[in-house]
Amino acid sequence: MAPDENSATPQALSGICAASTQRNGIVHCTKLFPGKKPIRLPGAPSRTQRYGALKRGGTTFHTRGGDLPLAAAVAKQLKAGADNGRTAYANTIYLATISKGTVTKIKPVADIEENAVLRAAFAGRAMEGTIGVRTRQGDYASRATLPVRIAFAKSPVHGELTGKITNATRAVRSAKGSCFAPLNRTKANPLVGEFTAKIALERVSSMHAAFDDELLLKWSSGASNMGHAYYPSIATLLGGDPLGRTWETLLHGTPSAGPPVNLRLVSGGGGTC
Repeated sequence: MAPDENSATPQALSGICAASTQRNGIVHCTKLFPGKKPIRLPGAPSRTQRYGALKRGGTTFHTRGGDLPLAAAVAKQLKAGADNGRTAYANTIYLATISKGTVTKIKPVADIEENAVLRAAFAGRAMEGTIGVRTRQGDYASRATLPVRIAFAKSPVHGELTGKITNATRAVRSAKGSCFAPLNRTKANPLVGEFTAKIALERVSSMHAAFDDELLLKWSSGASNMGHAYYPSIATLLGGDPLGRTWETLLHGTPSAGPPVNLRLVSGGGGTC
């Protein structure tokens, strides 16, 4: 077997993540490395091949050496699959064949378990931002907001990462040092009825159309807010598809029927004040 072919075997790629098995002839990563490089790809096996993953939007392929466009035939194939519910791209690392700076062929060589993706991106972390208030009419049509902080669990389960709005009933210190008041101390408290302090994160790929990848903020009732800016792609974990500055979310269906929530990842804070 030629060296280029051997470098793409499951045995050779097993070191790209902290723990893995083999499934369907490819590496199946169940745990990623901690820190800023959760996936550690080897170098390119040849001058005409690159390891990488799709960026959000589905038109660009990220590699260690930079981003590459997809040939029309490859893009068409991926879109057709996504249109028919085949969204393996959302968890897959590919070996791409490159011709004249364009990806002309892709072959799956590894996939990342959904729990591992969420763990690498958000587990054990916190987000802060704003949550829309409830109006006297009982809806959320007002532009007024209140500060909010959410702390996430350390381990996802079944593709969901649970979290809790920590200033739902008590004052909490923010990452910048200010004090976030308890939401239940105001008549405009947004957490009533089906909207409680218990939430969860879930990635949904191609939600409404091909490559319409959304990160959901799920309420305990089953309703959910959605927004795409914080959807972590596999390319995100490779360092080439950064999250947006702010995750702006609205309730799926009728936005004014639930609180809009705008968040960003933060470090520090969380104590009582």
